[in-house]
Amino acid sequence: MTTPMKIAHICHFSPMTNGMYESARDLCAAERRIGVDARLVDVRTAEMAGAPALVRPDGKPCERCGHVRLASVSPGPVAPDWAEDRGVVLAPLTWLEECDAVVSHSGMPPQMMVAASKPRIHVAHGRPRSSFLLGQMEGNHVWAAYAQYAKDPRFKALVTLWPGFARYWRMVFPRVEELRPFVDLERWHPGATGHGFSGKGGQPNVVITDVWRHDRDPFHCLFGFAQFAERVPGARLHLYGLNPRDAQALGPILDGLQRRGVLGEVCGRRNDLLGIYGSADLLLTPHAIATRTVREAQACGLTVVAGGPRYTPYSSQEEDLDGMAGALERAWAAVRADPAGARADARARAEAEFDPEPAARRMAEMLGEIIGQERAKGAAA
Repeated sequence: MTTPMKIAHICHFSPMTNGMYESARDLCAAERRIGVDARLVDVRTAEMAGAPALVRPDGKPCERCGHVRLASVSPGPVAPDWAEDRGVVLAPLTWLEECDAVVSHSGMPPQMMVAASKPRIHVAHGRPRSSFLLGQMEGNHVWAAYAQYAKDPRFKALVTLWPGFARYWRMVFPRVEELRPFVDLERWHPGATGHGFSGKGGQPNVVITDVWRHDRDPFHCLFGFAQFAERVPGARLHLYGLNPRDAQALGPILDGLQRRGVLGEVCGRRNDLLGIYGSADLLLTPHAIATRTVREAQACGLTVVAGGPRYTPYSSQEEDLDGMAGALERAWAAVRADPAGARADARARAEAEFDPEPAARRMAEMLGEIIGQERAKGAAA
């Protein structure tokens, strides 16, 4: 009997609150379904054997091991070892010594000595330009980090979740692989209805759930929708995922939409998107790629109007307000004519495009190749 590969996925354990985590969990779960022993490991808990002692704010090292948590620890509680999330477990840091390879999602602290010799893959969850702008505008130099990974012989490949982006990352990393985008099709499903939009609903209810990032945001979508609403009385726009800074900057625009009577709910991050997607009529996004917004919404059977035609028949360049309004009109006509058929069509697209199994099989294939090469080197030595 063949022993299954043991793969550790490094990611901050944050169920239902973080897109990177959800994608890492989805991939880990899919790998387990095809026979890989994949587990999550959260290095924020690191009191790492062999790591240089770090100093706590009170100047005292850990009484138990002499080390302390990483300086980059995010605030908030860290889940206990062996916590479980939808069939995937959070293994302790020590399990890294048992695994065959490490898949980094949220990064690996340079001072971490656990599993120091294990082969590694890093998954680039960010978009290339977004990652560049994080360095330019916030001092979070993702590109520089990947360039450093390329110099580390333990990192065997960089993985992107969007076809086409490998051409960017190959500028700094020699081996870049593309996985098909994926989403948990069991968690995200049609039928979860009942969201009332805080009594501010209309017909149609159009939702925007994108995070506002430096490289692309829904700014133009607000104006494309406003033009659509002039042609379709009763339409309402609902915005989710706004942080306070976004909301403050958008204040005059939101006030304008409110005066026109077309603004619905305006909220920060929500954990009930399943019901929102199941109750809405259309999702509007500026993205042409399959962001989590697109994947989750389509899996719920929600018709998507996007910035490109790759995953939906209803699309427009985001700055073409006439085109966006027209795409919304066409999508709404199709939904109004056959609501059940529109839901079924969106779900079918999600099942065809975003099944996690092909990505899991490709990742397992790549990891098996890398592990085999490392073992051959060890035997030759």
